[in-house]
This record gives sequence, C-alpha cells and structure tokens, in this order.
Amino acid sequence: MASLVKETFTRGVSYVFPGKCFDELVVKFHFDNSACTSLVLSRLLGLAITAGSCMLFFPQIAKIHAAKSAQGLSLCAQLLALLGAASTAAYSYSKGFVFGQWGDSFFVTLQVIVMVMQILYYSPNKAYTFPFFSLCWAGFFAIQGGYVPMQVLVWLQAAGIPIVVVSKGLQMWECHSTRSTGVLSIISVVMQLGGTVARVFTSVKETGDPLLIGGFAIAAFLNAVIFAQFFIYGSSKKDEKKKKQ
Repeated sequence: MASLVKETFTRGVSYVFPGKCFDELVVKFHFDNSACTSLVLSRLLGLAITAGSCMLFFPQIAKIHAAKSAQGLSLCAQLLALLGAASTAAYSYSKGFVFGQWGDSFFVTLQVIVMVMQILYYSPNKAYTFPFFSLCWAGFFAIQGGYVPMQVLVWLQAAGIPIVVVSKGLQMWECHSTRSTGVLSIISVVMQLGGTVARVFTSVKETGDPLLIGGFAIAAFLNAVIFAQFFIYGSSKKDEKKKKQ
C-alpha cells in the first residue's frame, strides 16, 4: 500500500514538474525559467479545471431535479454541447494529450449526458431517456476501444467550433425569446466561462493545436454573452414575482 502511494505521488510530481522543471523550480529556485514556470502553471491550471469540471453542472442538475422541470433549457443546445465536449475529449484522448488537457471535457460530457436525460425525463419524450443513455454508453466504448477512425475524430473536432456556436446560440435565443434565464444556473455558467478562458491558455501551452485553441476562445466569448443575460433578463423567480404582483 505504501509503495502504491509513493508511486502515485512520484507520478503526480513528475506530471506537474515535467523534465528538469522540479530541479529548476523546487531545488534551485530558478523562477526566472519562463519555460518551466509557464509549463508548471499550465499543468496546475489544467488539473484545477479538471477538478472543477467534476462539479461544473451539478448545480444545474440539482436545480432541474428540485424543480422537476427543465424549463429554460434547450434540448438541441444541450445535445450540441454534448457532441462538442465529447468530440474534444475523444480527439484529445486519441491524440495522446495529457489528461489535464482533456479530463474536464470528459467530466463535462458525463454531466451533460445526465442533463439531457433529465430534459427528456421531464418532458413528453420520457420514453427516449434510456435509449439515449445506451447510445452514449456504446459511443464511450467505441472511442476507448479505438474503433472510431482518427480522421473522423479530427472532423468532429473541426466541426466543434460551429457546434459550439449553434449550441450557445440556441441557449442565448432561448433566454432572449422567454426574456428569462429559466432554471439556468448562474454558478454553472460562471464556471464554464472561467474554464474556457483558462483552457485557451493551457491549450496554447500544452498542445498548440489550433482546433482546440480556436474552439475554446469562441466558447469563452459565447459563455460571456450568456453570463451577461442573467443581468439583462434576470432569473425566472424575478419574473414570477412580477407576474404575481
């Protein structure tokens, strides 16, 4: 048990301080080494984003469950968001990027699956809830087993940019058309905004992949617009109070 803990700790340190960065920063205190400093910062930021992503949509999921309603959430938008997050995770995993670069997309994918299932369950389309879950489960094993050609994953990642635009656009239109953010969680939106902004930095430092960098940059801008809608339209509770008055 002790050896396992020691090995895990050693791997963790090696991941955060790759190459000679541990000696440069921890042993020699050469903080002027910009290459190591920025790389370690990118690794730590990536791990922080991944850890935060584990709870990214939990407030939203809890809010839907408590309300027994998915009012204000666009099913099409969530399906596109799912495709975008899943394609990023699958693409990065298949390219061999470090876990800190795609772990958040993986956890976001799992949570969006739950949200889509909630939207289906609390709608007339309740019968499609389990078939949808089965489809997602099959897709996971197809990616993990390497049954999806890399060229297909590249195409999906390239298509991720318009997917993000359409997905966020649908959500923005949903809020605009109802003049309300419904049960949309501001906590989840803020976390998405912060995560995508940070991902622009980590993608530049860790991968240099223009598909990932461009996708995260556009997503950050659109998340900022959705965040602004909370102040433009307010929450559904405020709308309900106005109607009662």
